[in-house]
Amino acid sequence: MILSDWKNLNVLHRKRLDARAYFSSRHYTIDDNIISLNGDWKFKFMDSPMRIKEDYYAKPYEYDHWDDIEVPSCWQIKGYGQMHYTDMYYQFPVDPPRVPDMNPTGIYKRSFNLIDAIMDERMLLRFYGVDSAFHVYINNTFVGYSQGSRMISEFDISHAVVSGDNEITVIVYKWSDGTYLEDQDMWWLSGIFRDVEIEIVPQVSIWDYKLITTFDDAYKDARVKINVKVDNKTKEIIQSYTALITIEDKGRELLNKVIPISDIQPDDVTEIILEDIVKEPKQWNAEEPHLHMLRIKLMNPSGEIIQEIVDEIGFRQIDIKDGLICINGKRIMFRGVNRHDFNTYTGRTVSKEDMETDVLMMKQNNINAVRTAHYPNMPYFYKLCDKYGLYVIDEADLECHGFELTTNYKWITADKDWEDAYVERGIRFVERDKNRPSVIMWSLGNESEFGSNFVAMANAIKDLDSSRLVHYEGDKNVEVSDVYSTMYTNIENLEHIGRDVDNTKPHILCEYAHAMGNGPGALKDYQEVFEKYDRLHGGFVWEWIDHGIAAYDEEERVFYKYGGDYKDNPHNSNFNLDGLLFPDRTPSPGLFEFKKVIEPIKIESVDLEKGIFQVWNKYNFITLDNYTIKWSIVYDDDIYISDSIKVNNLQPNEKEIIQINYMRPNEIEYNTPYYINFEVVYEEPPVWATDNQIVADAQFDLGWEKIYKASNTSVNTMRVEESHDELVIMGQDFKVAFDKVIGRLMMYSYRDKVIIKEGPKLNFWRAPIDNDMYTIKEWKEKYQLNLLKEFSKGLQWDKEDNYIKIISPVIVGAPNQEWFYKAMYEYKIYADGEIDLRVHGKPHDPNGVMITMLPKIGLTLIMNKDFEQVKWLGRGPGENYPDSKESSKMGVYDSSINGLYTPYPFPQENGNRGDMVWVSLYNAETMVLFKGNKPLNFSASYYTDEDLDKAKHINELQKQDAIVMDIDYVQNGLGSNSCGPIQLPKHQLKAISFDYHVRLMAVQRNNESIIQKAKQF
Repeated sequence: MILSDWKNLNVLHRKRLDARAYFSSRHYTIDDNIISLNGDWKFKFMDSPMRIKEDYYAKPYEYDHWDDIEVPSCWQIKGYGQMHYTDMYYQFPVDPPRVPDMNPTGIYKRSFNLIDAIMDERMLLRFYGVDSAFHVYINNTFVGYSQGSRMISEFDISHAVVSGDNEITVIVYKWSDGTYLEDQDMWWLSGIFRDVEIEIVPQVSIWDYKLITTFDDAYKDARVKINVKVDNKTKEIIQSYTALITIEDKGRELLNKVIPISDIQPDDVTEIILEDIVKEPKQWNAEEPHLHMLRIKLMNPSGEIIQEIVDEIGFRQIDIKDGLICINGKRIMFRGVNRHDFNTYTGRTVSKEDMETDVLMMKQNNINAVRTAHYPNMPYFYKLCDKYGLYVIDEADLECHGFELTTNYKWITADKDWEDAYVERGIRFVERDKNRPSVIMWSLGNESEFGSNFVAMANAIKDLDSSRLVHYEGDKNVEVSDVYSTMYTNIENLEHIGRDVDNTKPHILCEYAHAMGNGPGALKDYQEVFEKYDRLHGGFVWEWIDHGIAAYDEEERVFYKYGGDYKDNPHNSNFNLDGLLFPDRTPSPGLFEFKKVIEPIKIESVDLEKGIFQVWNKYNFITLDNYTIKWSIVYDDDIYISDSIKVNNLQPNEKEIIQINYMRPNEIEYNTPYYINFEVVYEEPPVWATDNQIVADAQFDLGWEKIYKASNTSVNTMRVEESHDELVIMGQDFKVAFDKVIGRLMMYSYRDKVIIKEGPKLNFWRAPIDNDMYTIKEWKEKYQLNLLKEFSKGLQWDKEDNYIKIISPVIVGAPNQEWFYKAMYEYKIYADGEIDLRVHGKPHDPNGVMITMLPKIGLTLIMNKDFEQVKWLGRGPGENYPDSKESSKMGVYDSSINGLYTPYPFPQENGNRGDMVWVSLYNAETMVLFKGNKPLNFSASYYTDEDLDKAKHINELQKQDAIVMDIDYVQNGLGSNSCGPIQLPKHQLKAISFDYHVRLMAVQRNNESIIQKAKQF
């Protein structure tokens, strides 16, 4: 019974045509030889294929009462079946190759019309992607079966179609034996999710072609080898056909050859081969993705063109030379990302616009490589990579991750019964993408252990194409892989790999820096190690985009669903919210940090006093002739001087000294840091760049600042009112109230308006981030850091000559914990309303039980919500943390409180700004200034730590009727421990002693500059 193919390991397809290269073909007697079958289809959803009646795919059949469904789409997104996200789990008992008979199934039907004029031609039905297996019928004629969800399937339907109306029926099965090979980390989505079309080709046609380019030893002249397969579907022997093959470079012909074609037997294929030399063609690489136009014209004996293949190709050669990965003879560094197909509204159905947006954003953020994790993408995506310049690790549609949870990870990987299934998946994607210059590696798949089936797969791929490298991270002993690939390797082990001289294969990190939520941290540290050792060729951040499904609540607020939100079990929760882009394709702070860390041009200081700097061209192929270096010396929110400089003929991977002529201002303002900022921009922007695209930047503190510490000389005219439990201090325009029992400032008002509603209070906790997921249990259950409470040891006060001094010793500890902090608040309150708070503390841990990290050390206070604007001198404009701050330059920035917030789809700690010199919250009438005695951290938000910790989606956050202000001594790093290493030791915050000052004061604005007041303060 044909319907059982989906659970028969011995049936990988029926009547599917051989895999071949994807290319555009023009039929010279038919104006439009592509008929799209995208659009509305009729659809019937069933819980099992066993319920299908024979007449469901018969013609005629009344199906007007069926539902309508859009093709392409994923049927779960359209409301059919169960939405389900897992990272590893199969959704049924592991019993390969068997899957349950209760197998959700969709039946698709539609009609299409063919005109008489094309009925003598050959009709090819092409599916770009169907998950996971399907049968096809046309006009009650069975035309084929296929599986392999993310690969093209083609069928010859010439025998089944008629002139006029035709009916197509496609039966799609959610699961098949192939599902065991498709356990990737993503939503389980089913249906006809990519395009469907009919291509009309002549009966004698070009079926396939293969291009190989290599260079001479000097990488100047290229040798071109082109294999063309011509298919004869007539009943006659073909004689005297010819193929005209040309290669053009913007209209200039580089190659023109005519190849005779004869003696093709009926229903047979012949292959012709062209080999020739092309003199000094422009080369393709990711920095200069120069493409040439290849044309293959098939002509009949009369010299008439009957078909033409048009394809953009690139001249490039991939080698491993002296253990290094080289493109066109030059070692390359991957600054890459892993990319899934994803759209927050359509799931795995992505548009051309989605794909182009992704590629353009990658280029705009200095990314030069992409891994198609973990399956082949649409052919259009590779064309974009060819055009704009991205190196591609093209990955087979193969992952068996769920077997890691069984007793035998190699269960099917080492089972010879599965060899054909593995090998076929390798052959199909290699055949399809073999002519794409952007593809430089074939990846055998992902997270499926290693066994004989991968050996067979690798050998088959190398037989097909020896011009590219083979990659597979699961090949731990590098038996078949040309590169040594690891994932989530920590810095220490990466250094060891770099130093290892015994193992000579080049190394890449195919996944690192898990970009889940707030993070990843330590990107700079990784990049420094990559650049330290020649053997290391960079890596690919996991991953490009969050996989949250957009939804709207009753108030029409958008939020993003993840595992478990559809009552799907088992699931991996929000583990699919792990991208550099949020689900709506807006950048996360992690993308800005990554762009900065991997920038291809680096400016370093040599002698700031003399204006001497070094420019490092980190490109592999291009000079900096098309770049201008803009520089400016800035202070406050102003520019002292600015200009630009050119660095011509600086060769790839070379450095050059530049000198900039600038002089100190005659008058240096007090308490004003001066920075020299650099921005590298294009003179003539490439097609993918945005206006004023900044490629790289740098900043250096010139050290010109003159420090003036103002002393408060206001006369002590304050009144003090004291009760048994309260201390109130009043000045001309302000009032401060302390709770003597808890030893804490409880209110600060200015001109009869409450400014501070509570605090400052010591706080060692922050809302957990995703990268804390393996630390949270220890934090909350073993150390109860989220339950730390402050216990007063008595408040004391005294009146000095020009201030009132208040001392409040406290203990900060958690229930039943033998370790705690002994701390002290020391306030000086001046008559003009200034408060100088010194807070210091040290851990009390005589038995050494506190060995974990602390989330942070700082102060939290609750402020009036009317202060909606923020201005600060510190790092910005975006959020930054100790191990993720390279993209945040020092400067004076302005924002709303809302603007400080980062909307992570899974709420968590966010919005910190480090190296804060001063910060002011203000409104039209009043500014509230905060200033530390050392660079500090601050954040201001409408949400408490508890709010962020409790909420599971962004729409669940309800704004407080106040502003939560944090002034922190130090923050813990971010790391990438959601799937990777914890924070580096230098970024780990331990239970340390601390001592710092924070001065605060409310001031009437009166058109006074906040900046000037902050410097005087």
